[in-house]
Amino acid sequence: MTALALAISACLLGSESSPPTAGPAPLVPNGAVLTRVDGIMVRDDEWSPWVLRLIGDAADPEGRTRDFLLLPNRVLEDMERWQASEESPPTFTVSGDVTVFESRNWLMPKHAEVQTSIAPRNVPDVVQRDPDDEMRSGTAEGDSVADIVARLQQSVPTLPTTVDRGDEASPRSGPLDGTLILSRRGRLLRGRHGAWVFVYDSDAWGMEDEPAVLLPSPTLTKLIRSGKGTDYRKPVLLSGSLTRYRGHTFLVPTGISKFKSRPNFSR
Repeated sequence: MTALALAISACLLGSESSPPTAGPAPLVPNGAVLTRVDGIMVRDDEWSPWVLRLIGDAADPEGRTRDFLLLPNRVLEDMERWQASEESPPTFTVSGDVTVFESRNWLMPKHAEVQTSIAPRNVPDVVQRDPDDEMRSGTAEGDSVADIVARLQQSVPTLPTTVDRGDEASPRSGPLDGTLILSRRGRLLRGRHGAWVFVYDSDAWGMEDEPAVLLPSPTLTKLIRSGKGTDYRKPVLLSGSLTRYRGHTFLVPTGISKFKSRPNFSR
């Protein structure tokens, strides 16, 4: 079993990071959108899911921690790679969509940035003479090109940089992040480590898509509750958005409807 699957299973089973003494902040409502909030990525161990812990102005004014479990997608892959390349945990500026599941806040990151220092530039120390000004003998102190660039860099010490470095953390295959599915027929199964999986029914040509691990959302709560009465044997029609993370497909369910079988009238 991979570390990824175990982490997802631990999330769905309700395992939590160790809370601070001040306790957690109140939940953010489902459907809220975070825009450019600052936070750091923390987790208990390599088997635990990543948590975005808000800091600075985005943190709770009463000193309580405001944590969001990060849902898997391409942006999270980029954030992991950036964190691994830095000596100390970087501060991320993140935007994304919030959901609520099992009394926890979850965040689907849409965009992330880090503050990086401006790269030093090689500039000349001496300003070239103006050929039309024979009387000019030098440059006033502090007016050289190097001095001007240095003052500009001091006024803007850091620069926001996207965590997407333009290359692929894993081979690109399967659906892109945000790909939508509409009323796809399939069945809900429970993996041996606790994760819920949606298995598509074959189509008329005998083709079927790769099963998708279901991500936390209020719709997943409804799926679990509605399936208990039938032992999850009946198919359902499911809509949602797909994400891709480390070569695996995940699905955020957003709508469900019952599948009604139609009798065959042919003789």
